[in-house]
Amino acid sequence: MKIYNSLTRKKEEFLPIHEGRVGMYVCGPTVYDEPHIGHARSAYIFDCIRRYLEYKGYKVKFVRNVTDVDDKIIEKAKKVTSQKSQVTGLVEAAKNISKKYLDSYHDDMDLLGIRKPDAEPKATEYIPKMIKFIELLIERGAAYAADGDVYFDIKKAKDYGKLSNQNLEKMEVGARIAPGERKKDPIDFALWKTAKEGEPSWPSPWGSGRPGWHIECSVMSSDILGDEFDIHGGGIDLIFPHHENEIAQSEGAGKKFARYWIHNGLLTINSEKMAKSLGNFISIKDFIAAYKDPDYLKLLFLNTHYKHPVDYTKEKIEEMKAQKERFLILMNAIDRKLSAAGAQPSAKKNEKIEKIEEEFILAMDDDFNMPQGLAVLFELVSIANKNIGDPNFLNAAKELLMELSGIFGLDLKKKNGLKDLPTRVTALIDKRNKARKSGDFKEADSIRKELEGDGIILEDTKDGTIWRSKI
Repeated sequence: MKIYNSLTRKKEEFLPIHEGRVGMYVCGPTVYDEPHIGHARSAYIFDCIRRYLEYKGYKVKFVRNVTDVDDKIIEKAKKVTSQKSQVTGLVEAAKNISKKYLDSYHDDMDLLGIRKPDAEPKATEYIPKMIKFIELLIERGAAYAADGDVYFDIKKAKDYGKLSNQNLEKMEVGARIAPGERKKDPIDFALWKTAKEGEPSWPSPWGSGRPGWHIECSVMSSDILGDEFDIHGGGIDLIFPHHENEIAQSEGAGKKFARYWIHNGLLTINSEKMAKSLGNFISIKDFIAAYKDPDYLKLLFLNTHYKHPVDYTKEKIEEMKAQKERFLILMNAIDRKLSAAGAQPSAKKNEKIEKIEEEFILAMDDDFNMPQGLAVLFELVSIANKNIGDPNFLNAAKELLMELSGIFGLDLKKKNGLKDLPTRVTALIDKRNKARKSGDFKEADSIRKELEGDGIILEDTKDGTIWRSKI
């Protein structure tokens, strides 16, 4: 099994620190706004990776953090309090905002069928441990206090820029110290910020304040997974400065940190960056409300390698609906055949089924090649359709399809959607069968179109006419 390691910029054999166990940390949400479909991609990709590692037999400890104190949260809180003409209440407003949008994030993950993490630490729960971590960095000479602020001294970091391929000399060109900052060097970054009036703050050896953004992940990951763990993940936009600074902090504190770094590509809308100002912002709830089925979005993500950018368009979602339909048509056909066969046949895997499973594993073992893994699932659909008269083969095919599609979090259990055909529809199907028998194909075609208008699709097979509901 090989993983593309963003740190070394090459595929490497995956060798976990502890045999049979994987520690995995993924940067989670900053809870200041509604989650959008770009957030969905990152959450979904790492959910699939987690599921596949478990399929391979690993016991995975999956950690996803929550940033619940941050400049963006505070800025939103300021707008809320100013709108209500309140002088005080900023701390409470920030708490309410972070809770509201964390609840929304959880709801959306449930809508998408993305599993909960094993641990979900919040920044505000880790302030005391962050303070101790910062004290250690100061003690080791990697950080310095300055009038209530604390900064990381980047020039003390070994190999700074190794993840993002940044050059310190180039970084210094044009770098400036912003008003209010007390750092010695423009490229240093904040570990602790002095509290501004009314903002959320905590006591510390340097005065009342709050942590910088980067420190929380170094502290949480080492506390839960240990000073060295297997996989650190997140969006490609986090490589610099966030993940680069995490490495500097953790190594500055004498920790080994993450072995493998995995980064997913970003999402665009009609080839443009998603932004509310452009009117192309699509929240997860907006998508589910419009399309009902999260699998269309998942299939869009699966068709592109996780490292690459993916472009969202309405036309592509229509294509994904057709892909989902291919799975459902087969599943319905298998269920009908197995029902007609009477006693449930044994699900004995034969050579073709075993070969399909091997192909899927080969694809996913090659840096989680999900597009190729999806192609293997469609290969299984084609083979199953060719063996539709063999109940034993169908039972094994169904079992494998359910297992492998489960790694991708796809729901293939959806049935026809109509438990009983209305009397009018039954009569129309009978009428159409008589028309076809008598050679009146114009009438038969007219009835087919009428039923399509009712959301019912007819399929003429050698065993007779079957139906399914339109998705």
